[in-house]
Amino acid sequence: MTKTLVNYQTLKNSFNQEVSTQLQMVDSLSKNGKFLVIQTDPITVEVEVNTNNIETITIKSKLLNTPLYDEIFIALEKSLNCSSVKFYNAYKSAIKNGTVVTAENNNIKVVHDARNGQLNVKITKEN
Repeated sequence: MTKTLVNYQTLKNSFNQEVSTQLQMVDSLSKNGKFLVIQTDPITVEVEVNTNNIETITIKSKLLNTPLYDEIFIALEKSLNCSSVKFYNAYKSAIKNGTVVTAENNNIKVVHDARNGQLNVKITKEN
C-alpha cells in the first residue's frame, strides 16, 4: 500500500513560497493519477495523487548538475519537513558515481538514480 506524503494544496502552498516563479507548481489537480506540475528545461516534476493526496513525487533532470534541482529539492525538503544532509550526500554520491543511492529521513525515502547521465529522483513515504 502506498503511503500519503502530503495533500497537494498544502505542498503547493508551502513549496511555491520557497521557489522562483518559473518553478511554481500548478494551481490544482482535478482527478487521480500522475500529473506534470513543473516543467522548466532541463527539469520536470511529476506527482502521483489519489484523492488530492500525493503518494509519489518524481523529479527528472536531463543534467546531473543544475541549480534548478537544488532549488526544487531544498523547497521540497522544507515543505515535507524532512530536511537532512543524508539527502544531499546521497545526491552527490549518485551523480559522482553514476549509480542509484537511497536516503531516508522522517519516514521520507528518496531514491537518486544518476545512471545514463540523467538524474531521476523518486520521493515516497515509508511507514
